[in-house]
Amino acid sequence: MRAVWRSGGGLTLAATVALLTTAACATAATSAAPGGVHHAASAAAATPGWRVVKTFGPDPVNAPSGVLAAVSATDAWSAWSGSRLSVVEHWTGGAWRSVPVPARLDGYVKTAVSISASSSRDIWLFASYRTTEALRWTGSSWLLQPIPSWVLRRSSGTLSVTSAVFGAKNVWVFSLGAGGYAAHYDGREWARVSLPETPVEVSVAAPDDIWALGPSIGYVMRWNGRKWTTVRLPLLPLRVGESVSYTNITAVGPREAWLFRTIRSQNTQLPSTAMMRWNGTSWLTAPSPADIVGSLIPDGDGGLWADGIDINPGGFWYFYHLSRGHWLQITPPGVDIHSPEILTQIPGTRSVWATGSSFGAKGYFGVILKYSP
Repeated sequence: MRAVWRSGGGLTLAATVALLTTAACATAATSAAPGGVHHAASAAAATPGWRVVKTFGPDPVNAPSGVLAAVSATDAWSAWSGSRLSVVEHWTGGAWRSVPVPARLDGYVKTAVSISASSSRDIWLFASYRTTEALRWTGSSWLLQPIPSWVLRRSSGTLSVTSAVFGAKNVWVFSLGAGGYAAHYDGREWARVSLPETPVEVSVAAPDDIWALGPSIGYVMRWNGRKWTTVRLPLLPLRVGESVSYTNITAVGPREAWLFRTIRSQNTQLPSTAMMRWNGTSWLTAPSPADIVGSLIPDGDGGLWADGIDINPGGFWYFYHLSRGHWLQITPPGVDIHSPEILTQIPGTRSVWATGSSFGAKGYFGVILKYSP
């Protein structure tokens, strides 16, 4: 979801921007960039470093959906489901391998909305199957962890969750759009932690560095390890009929965070988009790689990875890499480029996981890709 302000009006809460596959106008203009950052999205060609490492399927009905959590270069977890698929996979550094789930617990995998881990023996899976329990892997077996009914809450009928597991005694759960609080587990009990407003997006960099977007366009929220504070956003001089929205809050560290900004006008079909970077004291504006950005993550080397789509020409999603101040556009291999991919940084490395889907003669497939520099 996104926060929207309309000039001459008030705050409204709108659904996440829909995929745009056709349009008739030129590419959106971007704001001028400070510090010599340039928009240099090259013609889509080579795919340096990206490869398909796992596929799931085929599924004759729809594309399998997956959630993924990365702990380290040799430890990652993913849960996938479809009409004929229900599997939890563990990456140990060389391959993805299935971790059997008892049949009586299969409903949690089929309806998984978030998976988080602090190690190969501390994995939490949250699902819409039963919202008063989480499914946990201890390294040798699966168990059900009771959780209060207020932890997993739906917003407009949808359960959207961001979770972060830093250890058995430090677990955060955010039910996006469902209330002005987060749930925190200390190993013994759950606590309701108040936020300045309802979170609609959350990004986690560390136990003492969590960023969140809410309905307001005046500020973003940040957890500093002790309390939730606010970081002011620039006040924009909008014209009548213009609206501004912010998405893709991306935490990098206490002195760095990123946002994707969109300004729309009733008088034009194309939005004006930009990236915004927090440097610890102020927000700087830089060009965006695309008209719509689906996911945004740090690359582990001072840059960013994104996936996105341009409205014109429309219909094709690409990977974008911001490195040394320039954006490079890359065609993702092995997936349907009409659909967005979800990016996940591999902690402590310059590598990235991506989940997506593809379609072939036998049906739909879920796909895991990996980038290695």
